[in-house]
Amino acid sequence: MKDGSLKVTLITRELAPSEMAEIMLSLNQEIVEIEMPDEAKGGKSQSQRLRGVIFRLWEQDYQGKYKDFNIFYDSYMDKMIENIKDKLN
Repeated sequence: MKDGSLKVTLITRELAPSEMAEIMLSLNQEIVEIEMPDEAKGGKSQSQRLRGVIFRLWEQDYQGKYKDFNIFYDSYMDKMIENIKDKLN
């Protein structure tokens, strides 16, 4: 602006109270770098990427056994969860 100040307009996803408090505390201070989630950057979240890979696996190897992807996905995720749980103490 003419007086050398800056005006910033920001639109975010719904923020948690702690995130909102962090922003409000920073209003009259230096600019703070806040890490944006991948979805906000236009990328996919890790869970979205994993679901996409499982979908490709279903297309490639399991369509004959599971006609519906959602049934395959639930079954596959249950197996993955049990496999990880078995590794816990």
